[in-house]
Amino acid sequence: MKARTTYPMKFAIAVMLMLAGGSISAQTLTADQAVAIALEHNHGIRLAKLDARNAELLNNAGNAGMLPTLDANGFYSIDNSSTKQTFFSGETREADNADSRVLDGVLALNWTVFDGLAMFAAKDRLEALELIGKTELRQQMESTVYDVLTSYYLAVQLKSAVRVQQEGLRTSRERLTIVETGQRIGSSSGLQVVQAQLDLSADSAALLDLKQQQAIAINRLNTLLGRAADTPVEVEAAIPAAEQLDLAAVQKDARAGNSALQQARQQQLLADVSVKELRGALFPRIDVFGNYGYTRSTSAVGFLQSNTQIGPDYGVRVSVPLFRGLQANRAVEVAKITREQAAIGTEQAQLQLDQQVLDGWTAYSTAQQRVALEEANLGGIRKQVDVALESYRIGMITAVELRDVQQGLIDAENRLLLAQYEAKAAELRLKWLGGRLV
Repeated sequence: MKARTTYPMKFAIAVMLMLAGGSISAQTLTADQAVAIALEHNHGIRLAKLDARNAELLNNAGNAGMLPTLDANGFYSIDNSSTKQTFFSGETREADNADSRVLDGVLALNWTVFDGLAMFAAKDRLEALELIGKTELRQQMESTVYDVLTSYYLAVQLKSAVRVQQEGLRTSRERLTIVETGQRIGSSSGLQVVQAQLDLSADSAALLDLKQQQAIAINRLNTLLGRAADTPVEVEAAIPAAEQLDLAAVQKDARAGNSALQQARQQQLLADVSVKELRGALFPRIDVFGNYGYTRSTSAVGFLQSNTQIGPDYGVRVSVPLFRGLQANRAVEVAKITREQAAIGTEQAQLQLDQQVLDGWTAYSTAQQRVALEEANLGGIRKQVDVALESYRIGMITAVELRDVQQGLIDAENRLLLAQYEAKAAELRLKWLGGRLV
């Protein structure tokens, strides 16, 4: 009875483990999922978001000086000085530690109504800084997405390279088995066995090196995703083919949407606004003010025992800059130079972008051609390996010839994987330059 109850339980547990194992192996991290995780958790993007938020919060009319200011001021003082007062009539009043108290409080309102239009230029400057903050955030996001995708596809390439090396290792093991069998029946020498063992050892070392590179690539990918470097990751089995792009379309998108070029233009706009803002210091300044105060003073010696004042006062204050050591003029001249530098920087950014697009297109086209070439060659090389192994088994070719064919297959497989990775990376870079990566 006990055995009948135990068997169904074991069977159920086994089924659950099989299902669990199947679900775990099916949980492959896709490239899109990696990008989504990075956009949410990457530390560089999170910091850039905070910087952009700061610029957004600072962009308001108050920081530009457009709004009035209202302050509440007050003080209370006690004076216990010894006092001696002599009047023209000859009367003298004298007291030690004469008590004198003053209580003063005021609500002070001030509003700058004209400052040479500097406040409007300041608001434009804050707008430009907010826009630059958003552009820098986009740059950080694009850079991170590019790094994530290239790291992801590098991990895919290394995963495939490990598989290719493992296939080569199986061929080396089979060769070792053949020569060991031949040594027992007298058709192979001990030297051939040693050579097969050395080749197997070399292939095993190459496999270990690839696995090390794969682990490092996974660690970097995890770091870009904003999580622990040792988080287990299973990537896809193959790199998708690079999309077909059009050079004219990429160039058009780059001129309109490249974030680096946009930032250069925004820096030029900021420099132009700074000139207008500094020019405001050369014009008169007009402030409207109003105060409502309360003052009460008492004195132990003097004409008045106490004095109380309460009520408003208001008026207009005009300030005309006559001479300030030419500081404002020099500041405007420096700002003009900065504006000219920003204009030159925009032109330089445009030229560099054009070059980067052309360089990226050259890399993209070359990688596409290499992929087509390696794919055409690979089928024939795989057939050669099968034929060579069988020929070696029956003694028609030497171990050196088999090794050459085997190594040729591994090299061809790796060249194809590298070409596929380079084509995908070139495609991603062109999309990045065109502002289409995010």
